[in-house]
Amino acid sequence: MKTYDCVASFHTNPYTCGVARFNFSLASALNCKVLSLAEAAAHKAGTILLSIKLQEIDAVGEGHLWSILRNSALSFDIFLHASDGSELEDRLLKRAQKVFAASAEIGEEIKSRRIDVVSLFAPGAPISAVSKQSEISLLTFGMAHKISATGYRKLAKILATSEKSFQLEVSSALHEGTSFDANFFAVADEISQAFGGNVVFLGFLADQEVSRRLQETTALVAFFPNGVRENNTTVMSAMAHGCAVISNLDSLSPGWMKHGHNIFDINKLENFPEADQLESVRKNSQSAVVEFGFDRLAILIQKD
Repeated sequence: MKTYDCVASFHTNPYTCGVARFNFSLASALNCKVLSLAEAAAHKAGTILLSIKLQEIDAVGEGHLWSILRNSALSFDIFLHASDGSELEDRLLKRAQKVFAASAEIGEEIKSRRIDVVSLFAPGAPISAVSKQSEISLLTFGMAHKISATGYRKLAKILATSEKSFQLEVSSALHEGTSFDANFFAVADEISQAFGGNVVFLGFLADQEVSRRLQETTALVAFFPNGVRENNTTVMSAMAHGCAVISNLDSLSPGWMKHGHNIFDINKLENFPEADQLESVRKNSQSAVVEFGFDRLAILIQKD
């Protein structure tokens, strides 16, 4: 049975690239690691599996592929997720020991250049175990570049003293011009570790789905670099839904936001709120933001 030193991948973030996600799953099954094309090209010798879609690869990545081609001591097989008919692809097909195609259609496209191509498939995502209903369900959503782990660590310590089961659901959107980069996923991993793995990442949710979840969750969790403000739409939306909010207050937070009355301040919480406290805060939070809708905002803007 053939062994590989690594699966070489152009993109290495499984959360933002389907080929990268495929490569991590395949590497696990092959009992090897995933390396970037740059790291694979640095190998002086060995056997690697190139699992790539050439249409995704930029000029720098192509340079690494040419380096791999020039290294006669480095052998490789190739798994193609698409065919682009380029000179680089021709050279890779000619030099590879074995050539695999992700579908029969791709296999047919390259068969004239590599008669022994093996047409395979790309498995779907593994079936995850259905999570049990937690006694405490928490929801957090917002822009990826604004997520900070500090408040979550404090909350996790409070939950650790509770005898109830809990789960945090994280939905993150992207701000224009930003991306889910390595820093975001480092924070995501930190949050997951703080909550003992009781975290589910939901990705982007449409407004209608966010609304539904706000009406079903135990509390919304939203932490900010300084403190919550009246222009933090995440918090204002949750309060309008009658959802309890756990956030952080400071001297510049709205005066009408009161810990234990219509919001919970993480810096003042010692234990997770009991059911009656949650219910009271839900009702008070909804009442507190009645006058903060778009209708009143429009009136104030139009006022002489």
